[in-house]
Amino acid sequence: MPDPMPDPLPPDLMNDPGLVKQSQAALDRLFGPGAGRRHTAFLDGLPHAELRTALHRAHLWAAQDEHLSPQEHYLLGMTVLYAQRAYGPAAMFARTLLHLQVDPATVYEAVARLALWIGPVQAAEAAGHLQKAVTGYQDHGLASLEAWLPGIGAEPAGAGS
Repeated sequence: MPDPMPDPLPPDLMNDPGLVKQSQAALDRLFGPGAGRRHTAFLDGLPHAELRTALHRAHLWAAQDEHLSPQEHYLLGMTVLYAQRAYGPAAMFARTLLHLQVDPATVYEAVARLALWIGPVQAAEAAGHLQKAVTGYQDHGLASLEAWLPGIGAEPAGAGS
């Protein structure tokens, strides 16, 4: 029987000089040309090299869509982050879902169902944070991801790379 959770990347990929380029290409496919470069600029502000490497590896794992689509990946991630009360990253994942054209009703439903697992009061708190994220995306589009994609709102779509 095959391993149900194979290692997504060879362990030596952490030292692969192409890791950042592969990570950037994966993000460019999700958000458009130049998004990977912008997100790398955000990650470069993190003071720990291994953390930056781990996040680049996570982008490559998220880009693997053999078993989960990007939408399923981000929906799962968003609900886990809201359950952990990591509201900032959860909001960014919610905005990513909207960018990937997931119906807001699906996003709200996923957070409402958290009540089964974390309790109704905690799920209602998460829903309040989600509502702000959805409104932010509806008002500002991709520019609402500015914190993770510095400069994304400063250029017309497709201008940077």
